[in-house]
Amino acid sequence: MELDITIEVATESQLDEILPQFRAYQAYYSQLTGAGEEQTRTFLRELLRNPDRGFILLARSRSLVVGFATGFVTVSGVLASRLVHLGDLYIAPEYRGRTIGARLADEVCAEAKRREISLVRWLSLAGNERLNAWYERLGAQGSDFKLFLKGT
Repeated sequence: MELDITIEVATESQLDEILPQFRAYQAYYSQLTGAGEEQTRTFLRELLRNPDRGFILLARSRSLVVGFATGFVTVSGVLASRLVHLGDLYIAPEYRGRTIGARLADEVCAEAKRREISLVRWLSLAGNERLNAWYERLGAQGSDFKLFLKGT
């Protein structure tokens, strides 16, 4: 069954619609995050209030939010340029496999272009072979960089 999906740039007034999907996304990566609901709400509110820092895209089926993507505006000294970091991409499990993720990824690129930013990058766990193969099918190129994290 073909879904009628719309994608829109989220606004702060939609925070309560975004939060449950974002918390489900965080639960999937629970080994990487201890962020609670209030911390997550504050993080999302700050992003939505500061569009120069980035954006959240919502995928809707009718009026229901079924997925989202976040894009963060950052810079690369190596490239001496701004870029968009696709930080998060999530589709509700019952809506996966219906091209929604690909549409969101494409729309992140389109939003970057509207902002006159010519490069989008993202990270993926090296061991997530299924997801990484999907990214490659989208036309993305992998790299050999290794992600390091250190708390302060």
